[in-house]
Amino acid sequence: MTELTWQNTSSFLFGGKDMYQMFGIQIAENGMPDDVLKPQLRERTVTIPLRSGSYDYGAKYYDDRPIQITCVTVRAGTRDDAREMAYVLSKKSEIRFWNEPDKYYIGRVYTAPGLEVLRKVGNRFTLSFLLEPFAYGQAVTAPFTRRRYTPDYKGTAPTPTYIVIDNTGAGNARNIQIIQSIRRDN
Repeated sequence: MTELTWQNTSSFLFGGKDMYQMFGIQIAENGMPDDVLKPQLRERTVTIPLRSGSYDYGAKYYDDRPIQITCVTVRAGTRDDAREMAYVLSKKSEIRFWNEPDKYYIGRVYTAPGLEVLRKVGNRFTLSFLLEPFAYGQAVTAPFTRRRYTPDYKGTAPTPTYIVIDNTGAGNARNIQIIQSIRRDN
């Protein structure tokens, strides 16, 4: 993994771009989103007509994670800078925070702040992100020489796995088995 560096340890990277260096914004004091244990479960209930309560089908999946980051400008920018920032933040990309550089979220800002937000030093504004439910970690590269490989999953929730098999040997790869281990929590 490439080591990530920030110009300012109160900033964040979005799409690999340091928001402090590019646009002169940093996270305001106490502006970090509150860490939550998990994203909100998606409700699966049906209200029963003419009866009290509802029928709960059980919640298994999670909703997207909305976060708000309070930012402050540390240098004056132009209206073009604000337009560029809105454009960058509107693309779905990785967001990384300096206090947890080995994890990242994927999401975007749907509603950009006003064009005048970068015009003066000390302007405070809020960026509202909608992120995928879980944090991601670095990709695991696991070379194996045996014909059978069982990945050691370290995540906290079931997620899709992307496996690439690259034959670096001289001969053909045959009879490779990848075993799926399913954890049953319910």
